[in-house]
Amino acid sequence: MVCSSLFAIPSQDTIQNSHSNHLLDSLFISTENKLIEAKNLTDSADYPNAYDNLWIVLNVADSIKNPSLKYKAYKQLSMLYSIFHNYEKAYSCVDSMFYYANKTKELSVKAKGNLHFSAAITYRMQKKYDEAASQLKICEQLFDSLNNPIDQKLYILTEKAHLNTLQGNYKKAEELLIDITKQTPSNHSYVSILYSMWGDFYSEMNNKNKALEYYNKSLIAISKQNTRIGLRVELLSKASKLNYSLGNNKIAFEQMEASKQLGDSLFGSQSIRNKQLFEIKDSYREIKLENQRIQKQQELENLKSEEEKLNLQLGFSIALLITLIIAAIVVVTSLKKKYQLEKKLITERTRSEVEMKKKELTLTALQLMEKDRLLDEIKTDLEKIQQDKGDASIHKIRNTINVNSKKNWEEFEARFVQINNLFYDSLYKKHSDLSRNELKLCALIKLNFSSKEMAQILGVSADSINKARYRLRKKMNLTRDENLVTYINTI
Repeated sequence: MVCSSLFAIPSQDTIQNSHSNHLLDSLFISTENKLIEAKNLTDSADYPNAYDNLWIVLNVADSIKNPSLKYKAYKQLSMLYSIFHNYEKAYSCVDSMFYYANKTKELSVKAKGNLHFSAAITYRMQKKYDEAASQLKICEQLFDSLNNPIDQKLYILTEKAHLNTLQGNYKKAEELLIDITKQTPSNHSYVSILYSMWGDFYSEMNNKNKALEYYNKSLIAISKQNTRIGLRVELLSKASKLNYSLGNNKIAFEQMEASKQLGDSLFGSQSIRNKQLFEIKDSYREIKLENQRIQKQQELENLKSEEEKLNLQLGFSIALLITLIIAAIVVVTSLKKKYQLEKKLITERTRSEVEMKKKELTLTALQLMEKDRLLDEIKTDLEKIQQDKGDASIHKIRNTINVNSKKNWEEFEARFVQINNLFYDSLYKKHSDLSRNELKLCALIKLNFSSKEMAQILGVSADSINKARYRLRKKMNLTRDENLVTYINTI
C-alpha cells in the first residue's frame, strides 16, 4: 500500500490544473517583462512601441483577471499621455491606476508610494502644482514609514525640490537640492534629472550662467547614459534661450536647431514613429468588446435553456408569497382585534374597579365623619344631663365614648394609598416639601371633597381649610389661572 501510494499516477484533472497554472505563471512573467520593456522604451523616447506594449499588457491582464498588471500599465500610460499633452486621458489613467491598485491584494507600502509619485508627476507636468504636492506628500510619508536610506527615495526628494522651485519656495528648494547632491554620486542614473532641476532653480533665480552650467551637465549625463531622450529636447531649448540672452548667438542657434530636429523626430507631426502612435488601433478595446459579446451570447444561451424553469419557479414563488401574505394579514388583523378588545375590556374593568373603590372610600370617609359627629353630639347631650342631674354614672358613660379621629384617618389613608398607589410618590417627586397635613389635604382634594366636608373629616373649620388650600397653591407655585383641583388630578 505504501509503494502504491508513493508511485500513484496523478489524475488527468491534476495534470491539467498543473499545466494550466504553469501557463498562467509563464504568461504573467512575460507580461511583467513587457512592462519593463515599455519603461525602457519610454526612457529612450520610443513612445509608439512603449504605448503598444502597455495595451498588450492590459489585454493580457484582463484575460487572466490580474489587477496588479493593470495598475502598473495605467501608471506608465498616464506618463505617456502627459508627454503628448493629452491631459484628459492622463487623468483617466491616474484614476484607473488607483482603482486597480485597490483591487490588488497585499500591495506593499513601497508600491503604494510609487503610485502617488506617478500621480504627482502627472499633475506637475500639467502645472497642477498643489495637487502634485499633495500626492508627493503622501508618497513621502509612506516611504518615511519604511525608514529607507536617502538613495532609495532620491527621486522623491528631487521631485519635492523641483516642486518647491516651481511654487516659488526657493530657500526650501535650494536646501533640498544641496542635501541631495551631497548624497548622489556623479555616475548615478538619476543625476541628469538632478542637474536639470538645479538648472531650473538657477533659471528662476535669474542666475543665467549657473543655470546654463547645470543644463550642460545634464545634457552630458544624458549623452553618457543614453537615456531620457525626451528631456534632452527640453534642455537644448532652455540652454539655447540662455545662450541667446548671454550673447552666445552661434551656440544658441546650434542648440535650438538640435532641439527642433530632435523634437520633430520624437513629437512632431511628421515623425514616422508618432504617426504610427496616433494610427495604432485600440486593439485592447476591440478585443475586450469582442470578449464581452461572446460572453453575453453564452449567457443568453444559458438563460434560454433555463428560462421556462425559472418562470415556473417564479410563478410558484409569487403564488406562495401572495398566499402567505394574505394569511399573515388575516392572522395579524385577527390578533390585533383580539388584543384591542382584551385591552379595552381590561381598561374598562380596571377603571370600574378604581371608580368603585373610590366610591367605597368616599362613603367610608363620610361614614366616619357621621360617626364622629354623632358621638360628639351624644357626648354633648350627656354632658348637659350630667350638669342637670349630677349623676356620676352619666360622667362615666361619657368618658367611655372616644372619638379617635387620628385612627379614623389612618384607616382612611391606608385605603386611599391602596387605590392610588402612585399618587403620593408622584406628588412627592414634584413637591418634596409638603407637610403631613398638606398631604392629607391633597388626598381629600383628589377625592373631590368640598371644603366643608374636608373640615369635618380633619376636625377643623372651613375657614382653616380655605387658608390651607391657599398656602398649598403657593407651595406648588400655581398661577391664578391654574385650578388646584385640576392640577392635583393630573398627578
